[in-house]
Amino acid sequence: MAARARVSAAGIIFTIAVVSTLPVIWTVVLPVLSGAARPDHAGHWLLVVLHALTGLITLIAGTLGLYIGWTRRWFEWHRHVGCTYLGAGLTMAAVALILSIQAPHPVKSIFVSTGVLSVVWSAVACMGWRAGANRREASHRDWMIRSYVLTWTFVFCRLAQRGFGFEGLGEEGVTAGIWLYWIGPLILCEIALQWRRGARLSPDRGTG
Repeated sequence: MAARARVSAAGIIFTIAVVSTLPVIWTVVLPVLSGAARPDHAGHWLLVVLHALTGLITLIAGTLGLYIGWTRRWFEWHRHVGCTYLGAGLTMAAVALILSIQAPHPVKSIFVSTGVLSVVWSAVACMGWRAGANRREASHRDWMIRSYVLTWTFVFCRLAQRGFGFEGLGEEGVTAGIWLYWIGPLILCEIALQWRRGARLSPDRGTG
């Protein structure tokens, strides 16, 4: 029963991740990969294509890795999926950092938030890889969950670029949205990961 519940929970999370990502793939990633968005990114088009392609691979590999890790199904593929996730993700983050430094569009403050996000993603993902390489399973799991949450905030950041929720701030609302849409989920993730560690100790366990 416990195993069945675990699989069901993983399936739900997997489904939510896929469904929530599909609209962004359709409205943002595909126009880039098809060339339809090229006029908006003259001068840095190849970087944008590389970022979109590696970002898509990272989202897919991250979702598969999350599902495999939770259910232990197809676990023999876990390392391969993880290496794909890390390689594509580090490329995605590096390109994002380059674009952030170049700041090719107006509202330059946007690129501070995206640049910081790319550095944080890289640091968190590398911590997850280090824990996995040292066979620290619990630490590896927690770091990779953090990393996946940061990957998934790609969806929220696309909403922010449309000014969603911060219309009253004008152009700077995009910057505020990007900061909130990646820091907020990361904080909620950390609360969830640490929740049990702050629970009340049973009397027979003492304070340690």
